[in-house]
Amino acid sequence: MSYTVLARRYRSTTFENIVGQDSIAKTLRNAIDSERTAHAYLFSGTRGVGKTSMARIFARELNRSDSLTEEEAIGNAILRGEDLDVIEIDGASNRGVQEARDLIAAAGLAPSRCTYRIYIIDEVHMLTTPAFNALLKTMEEPPSHVKFILCTTEPHKVPSTIQSRCQRFDFRSIPSTKIAEHLSFVLKEEGVKADNSVIAEVARLGNGSMRDSLSILDRLLAGGSKTINANEMEELLGLPSQTAISSLCAAIATNDMQKAFEASDCLIASGISLDRCLEVLSSALRNGLIARVCGEHSPLLELSDESRKEATVLGNQLDEATITHMIALCDATGREVRRGGSGRALFDATIARLCMTGQLSEAGAVLAGNNVTPSTSTKKKRINAITNSQETQKKQTVTIEANKQVASDKVNNSKPEAQVSPPVTTTEISDEQALKAIEETPGLKRIAKYLKIVQLERNSISFGINNEGRESTKYIFAQEQKIAEVLSGLANRKMTVSISVPESEKPLSRSAVSLEVVEDNELVKVARGLFDGTVVQVTNVKGNS
Repeated sequence: MSYTVLARRYRSTTFENIVGQDSIAKTLRNAIDSERTAHAYLFSGTRGVGKTSMARIFARELNRSDSLTEEEAIGNAILRGEDLDVIEIDGASNRGVQEARDLIAAAGLAPSRCTYRIYIIDEVHMLTTPAFNALLKTMEEPPSHVKFILCTTEPHKVPSTIQSRCQRFDFRSIPSTKIAEHLSFVLKEEGVKADNSVIAEVARLGNGSMRDSLSILDRLLAGGSKTINANEMEELLGLPSQTAISSLCAAIATNDMQKAFEASDCLIASGISLDRCLEVLSSALRNGLIARVCGEHSPLLELSDESRKEATVLGNQLDEATITHMIALCDATGREVRRGGSGRALFDATIARLCMTGQLSEAGAVLAGNNVTPSTSTKKKRINAITNSQETQKKQTVTIEANKQVASDKVNNSKPEAQVSPPVTTTEISDEQALKAIEETPGLKRIAKYLKIVQLERNSISFGINNEGRESTKYIFAQEQKIAEVLSGLANRKMTVSISVPESEKPLSRSAVSLEVVEDNELVKVARGLFDGTVVQVTNVKGNS
């Protein structure tokens, strides 16, 4: 006995079983009940969303009658596409004007046993212009026993003269959640168990098409396993390793270039093309962006519960602007890789740029002479710091007032001693704690090794820039406010931070030219305008005598 694919065995047979097209099914059902059915319909939508199934179900309901002795047999024949009074025509194979004339001639014949003679024309956009013109008059005023149901995936190719003679219904792509529910039902009927992550991924790969999702599920079931896990799915379908993708995203978020290279090499070694690697990476970044903006449980995230948590972690590590830039960078590199050239070198350079995105964006803003716009997380920290400071002041005020009242009560001996709120405690920090806090803060880790503490007092701290950090002094100075916020939070009080370059660390050569002098040079200004560049370092070059 030959095997029947899942898409055919589990095809919808009633209006209620059509997945994801409830409004259209309800409208057609009400039209039949109220006897207000039109003579021609146009069903449009992408592949595998239920157009032909809906057409067959609609045709069966139209031809149902209590007077038919073989009502059930006729209905089943219509659903199989084998009934004499419901004629299914493939527009790609019958696209000429002669086929249209034959259809018009046959439309005059009365139905053999049903109420209506119904023509279902699939992929109707494939008909030629003369064939459409030949059908115009018949479709506008067909015999009372004839109805047309046209199905197409490209409605823009159907002439407006044809569309104006039809009631048009646009079938939407099916949400992944509804596809996943139907796949779970199919697996239960087949006696196969699958992880939730597998079902969610198959539903996502279907891209809104139920037929495509069932075809992918057929490939998994062909392996003969009664239990399908994520690793088996990746192997059978040739999908990139989700573990490697998660490792790559985590490495990029933490600026760990070595781990990022190792994870991306693992993806490529598994046989995934470079542009496909960038595609899945940008998709993972997109999930992180949605999780950050809309929340972990947003319906925009068509993921399993475990994948939702990973997307949320990624979104919390990166701000919106950074993720958006990363996605655009992956897309641009993917196009370049597909064109050819040094693909692997360009791919690795992109991974490196992704790891340095946060540092490059902040450094670029500083070198361009602009104020660095704080990220959302930084803004939140500042708001929290201000709120905490205000609450601290309120608590201190309440404590002072309470102490005054207690003193007054002791003098007057009129009231018992009031309970006093404990004062807000502060923390004394050491040099090691201050430097460690700076090193563990995102965005400051790179400059921590360039700083040394010159003087540490209760409410202020002075840093000096060592010899290694002389070339980055402008960038380090721009982080002064951020360092103050970090140390204020550590000490639980406001800390003032000052950064300077000690005389011992300054270059000894008196012939050195300062950065400001070079930037005022007319030739340098012209060069900066031509290349949209920034002066980073000035070096004296001795000429040959």
